[in-house]
Amino acid sequence: ERRTMRKVFLVTTILATLASVANSHGNHQHAPIASPSLAPAPKVDCSSIIYDMASCISFISKGSKDTKPEADCCNGYESVLNYNPDCICEAIKSSAQLGVDLNMTKATALPSACGVSAPSMSQCGSEYFI
Repeated sequence: ERRTMRKVFLVTTILATLASVANSHGNHQHAPIASPSLAPAPKVDCSSIIYDMASCISFISKGSKDTKPEADCCNGYESVLNYNPDCICEAIKSSAQLGVDLNMTKATALPSACGVSAPSMSQCGSEYFI
């Protein structure tokens, strides 16, 4: 029950944060781009797909006694990978920003625990591994 309540709290907090961010971005005007060839590649929007990994929290949270991820976690992890592997880094960053302490050893072992091939999380940058 406690784990379920924690998941519900986490998802609710993430949704509230996203709603707040989406609301604040709605009133901004962007300067015109001088040349399309000079424009940076658009950033991938991971905001909704990372919720597919919500069931992974019980496995990768610090202090978790789970020895393997749930099937829902692996399915969600794989769907995020298929959407865009960069979203895995975004999911980790979002968790940290919301105060969820992750066991990075378990987080980096998630691909092998789920039996999927994934890019190394070292590509996320050292700020995720503090």
